[in-house]
Amino acid sequence: MSETMSVQWFPGHMAKTRRMMASNLKLVDIVVELCDARIPQSSRNPEIDKIVGKKPRLMLLNKADCADSAATEQWLTYYRKKGIPAMACDCRSGRGVKNVLPAVREVLAEKIAAWNEKGMVGRPIRMMIVGIPNVGKSSLINRLSGTRSAKVEDRPGVTRGKQWVSLEVWIFWICRAYCVRSLKIR
Repeated sequence: MSETMSVQWFPGHMAKTRRMMASNLKLVDIVVELCDARIPQSSRNPEIDKIVGKKPRLMLLNKADCADSAATEQWLTYYRKKGIPAMACDCRSGRGVKNVLPAVREVLAEKIAAWNEKGMVGRPIRMMIVGIPNVGKSSLINRLSGTRSAKVEDRPGVTRGKQWVSLEVWIFWICRAYCVRSLKIR
């Protein structure tokens, strides 16, 4: 007698975040996934690939200053061969962060050209920033914005609530739960 039992191992907050990501995905143009450059594959949520699907994506290997540079380069090559544009950065020091927006625009070049043809010149780019706790999502937002828009601590779950931060060029939406941040770029 072979009975298999389906077990839901996700804690409630993770399941809620997964549903929120899936429902908000249609509202964004690109997904920026952060992982830890020291342990890139282990610091990824495997569900993100399924949720994101064909949506344009950029992989950021954060904390690259703490990782072996040769190994980081191999991981970047690995993701690029899988068709996922990838780059290394360090959100704490700011190294490589200035290259994030040009990389986003490069990934979305065809989409931006289509917007321009339709007369939507300067349309904001909407990004969803995702990753497991403590990979640097809030640090990235703070670096990109040049302010302390999102609270940063060395423990998970600090930025759980929804928080809007409006700036000249940026509008960030920090979603509830652990792994989603969204923002608009003008």
